[in-house]
Amino acid sequence: MGAYPKYVVKREVVSDNEAAAKAAYQRGDYVSSFLLIHALVEGLFRVFLGKTKGESFNCLIKAYEKFLIQQGQTNTTFVKELTEFNKRRNRVIHQLWRKGYTVTNEKLAPSCQAAFQVYGLFIEWLETFEPQITDYGFEYE
Repeated sequence: MGAYPKYVVKREVVSDNEAAAKAAYQRGDYVSSFLLIHALVEGLFRVFLGKTKGESFNCLIKAYEKFLIQQGQTNTTFVKELTEFNKRRNRVIHQLWRKGYTVTNEKLAPSCQAAFQVYGLFIEWLETFEPQITDYGFEYE
C-alpha cells in the first residue's frame, strides 16, 4: 500500500499533531485530544490505503476491510473498533452542541485514553503489512 506521496504527509506534521494530542490529554482537554487522535487515525488510513480524495472515515474503514480480505485475513482486525471509534467521535460532536464542552469533556476521559491505545495498536498492526508506515511519523509510544 502506501501510495500516498511522502511530500503530502510530512513527518513533522504528524509528530506535531501527536504531541498536541498528548499535551491536550495531559492538561485535561479530552475533547481536543480525542478529535486530534481521530484526525491522526484518518491520516494513518490515508497513508496506508493511498486514499487522497476526501473519502469519509466510514469509506476508509470499508477500504481497509476490503484490503484485509484481499490479504487473506480471516479476522477483520480493528474494523469493529474503528467503526465504534468513529461513532464515538460523531457523538462527541453532537454532545458539544447539546451538553456543552465541560460536560462532554468530563465524560470523555476514558474514551480518550482508549483512543490512544487503539491508535498505537493500529500502527503496530499496520506495520505487519507496511513496515515503513512509521517513516511518515506515526508513533505508538
